[in-house]
Amino acid sequence: MKQSDTFLKPASEVAVLLSEHNVSHAKILLSQYKYSKVPVVNQDHEFVGILGWTDIINFEIQHDFFYEKSDRTKISEIVDRDVATVQKLYELEDILHLLVSEPFLPVLQGREFYGIIPRQEILKAFNAFAHTFTKDYDIVERKKD
Repeated sequence: MKQSDTFLKPASEVAVLLSEHNVSHAKILLSQYKYSKVPVVNQDHEFVGILGWTDIINFEIQHDFFYEKSDRTKISEIVDRDVATVQKLYELEDILHLLVSEPFLPVLQGREFYGIIPRQEILKAFNAFAHTFTKDYDIVERKKD
């Protein structure tokens, strides 16, 4: 299957954090939008990584939940940079296994953040396909040799 733009949520519609923001700012954004993870970009809109609640909580545990440390620490210091990404021209088959354990997959154009493919969009498309399949096709049992 070729890529489908219907799976892509463009960067302009995605909540992101700037790597220069502090950890306290990240907590506010994640809480406000009820996200578990969000993409992080630099001021040139290049993809840096993903930051989530797990990263923040691990950071706070290491610093005894010291609020001022969260206020002074830039997101770039704790962001998860070891993240699977795909380029703008992707094959659906190439992304399905990556979305098994992640809520979304970042899409890049070169190094620039282009958007995300939310796992939810793939599931909605498959659900629609499964519900309409028998309207368009007949299912016939294969003869066994």
